[in-house]
Amino acid sequence: MAFSDIFTLKNSIAIRLIRCLYIVALILIALMVVLGVVRGIRIMSFTPRPPATVTMSGSPSAAGAVQPAQPPTAMGPRRMNRMMMMRRPGMMMGPRAPFGLGRNPVAAGAFVIFFALLRGAIAVMVVRILAEIGLAILAMPRRTEI
Repeated sequence: MAFSDIFTLKNSIAIRLIRCLYIVALILIALMVVLGVVRGIRIMSFTPRPPATVTMSGSPSAAGAVQPAQPPTAMGPRRMNRMMMMRRPGMMMGPRAPFGLGRNPVAAGAFVIFFALLRGAIAVMVVRILAEIGLAILAMPRRTEI
């Protein structure tokens, strides 16, 4: 295809363009699915922290037993409470997640992988239908004016 064919309407490039865009869309959908599966695997491999244990120095019967100091936190308790109140209502975290997914990382990862595959399948079907519609419109004969 010559460079001048791009600026003139001698040859139609619409069919080639639809096929190229279809390939690009398939590559983007495949990338989206792969990233979703990787995210699901990362969620599945997450191990929750064990609960912190407090140890006392000295004998427990000593009247002057010293409790270890709590580690300093980056935020004070007031700021953390304010941030928890500003959280979006639709965002589920921790033990409040549906079906106990906050407590079970394997099930949460499996759901993420399943929904990534489902979204990919739906996107492939939609892109395929749109490409076929475009090619069918281009294959229709031109209307003759009377």
